[in-house]
Amino acid sequence: MRSDRAIGLELRDGHDIGRDPRGMTADELAAAGHLRMNAQQALRLRCLDCSGASAAEVRLCTLVQCPAWPFRMGSSPWRVPASKAQLAQARTLAARRAVAAKIQPSRRCSGATEGVAATTLPAGHVVAVAPLKTALATKVRP
Repeated sequence: MRSDRAIGLELRDGHDIGRDPRGMTADELAAAGHLRMNAQQALRLRCLDCSGASAAEVRLCTLVQCPAWPFRMGSSPWRVPASKAQLAQARTLAARRAVAAKIQPSRRCSGATEGVAATTLPAGHVVAVAPLKTALATKVRP
């Protein structure tokens, strides 16, 4: 048995059975190869798996008796659309956040603190500090 598979299994009456994921930690689920996602995303991925990874086939699916069929396009048909009042409130909140973001000083390194160590070091200790742009340019991204 592969070790990543063993994480999600337990032994009962001499047979492997699946563990209850509600009793597993996030680290255990990640070690078993599961990504954090909501149920809607999981249903969409299940439909893609069933259709051979073809989004076009998911759209054309004729298995209307399948419990995932109504959710195959990645959204819930049962979700009630937002009311005009809810949309207006969301727009107002977004506008307030935009104004607040312009007013607040940036949390990024400003020119006044560039090259200044964030901690106090013993006297005579020299630290080489790379400029912010250089540090960001050399950062490895996945």
